[in-house]
Amino acid sequence: MFKRLYAFHAGSEYCSNCVFDTQSADPAGISEIPYFFYLIEHSNGFVAFDTGVNLDLIRDMRSYLGPHAQDWKIYVRPNDDVRSQLGKIGVDIKDVKTVVLSHLHYDHAGGMNLFENAVFLVQRDEWGFALNPPGAQQNSYVRSEYDVPAGRLRLIDGEFDIFGDGTLILVPTPGHTKGHQSLLIAGRTSSYILAADAAYVPDLADIPRLPVASLIWSKEALIESRMNLRRLRDRYNANVICTHDTDFRNSLNLAPAFYT
Repeated sequence: MFKRLYAFHAGSEYCSNCVFDTQSADPAGISEIPYFFYLIEHSNGFVAFDTGVNLDLIRDMRSYLGPHAQDWKIYVRPNDDVRSQLGKIGVDIKDVKTVVLSHLHYDHAGGMNLFENAVFLVQRDEWGFALNPPGAQQNSYVRSEYDVPAGRLRLIDGEFDIFGDGTLILVPTPGHTKGHQSLLIAGRTSSYILAADAAYVPDLADIPRLPVASLIWSKEALIESRMNLRRLRDRYNANVICTHDTDFRNSLNLAPAFYT
């Protein structure tokens, strides 16, 4: 049974509005693009959705990501890593046994190696894509981040019910990357969709507004994924939470606050 959902803000980058919305009315304006990961408390244990940024990126982002990191204007603090953030709500990272990766970009998969006891749920298409990313996305993948033991990697093909009780369901939402996935949380009183990078505004009104080409594997797939999220939202009367929602300070309950 689903109990609680926590949203952790763990750093940001600043970029022109046109990067995430090529039809922006103010394309040269600068927006704060937040980094988030999430923790779901379920009767069967804790589930992390994404893992935040890597400790080495926090220490020296230029060395970690290369010279282009400076162009992205990334801002992370010493305590923005997933272990420190979970500690704020009294959760030991060793107690998290299931980790879902929406996809394997550096701002989502950076903390994977800190989860010593977890099984990682990744779409099979994402794993193959991340091992040989196309040129436009190569800078967003850091192979060492997801160099995890094969025995703790579970490759998923399509929709997947994590605990078999219909409360935590992985939903393929390709487009941003080939194997991107979102998470439907179907609670007794409230439901949520963790959209990750499948959409950037929680009202899902951005179907026709696409990011720059370097952030898209397939334009057609991304549009269809956003339409599918709309259908799920309406079916479950779900609240949609987007990882890079620029209005997050007003729209989200940030940990240690939580959703039920």
